[in-house]
Amino acid sequence: MRYFLNDAGGWISLSGDADVFGVIPDGYREVSEAEYNAAAGVITIEPPAPTPDGD
Repeated sequence: MRYFLNDAGGWISLSGDADVFGVIPDGYREVSEAEYNAAAGVITIEPPAPTPDGD
């Protein structure tokens, strides 16, 4: 995944190769997944740990 933000509050995430679109719109910059998640309001929850009996 590639993540992009702009200063006006816009966001874009792309799965695969961004070259399919030719160019990313002006004003967007590539950011880390963590920065994208914070700006886009994405909440990441870790899955529960397995129990001792494997369930």
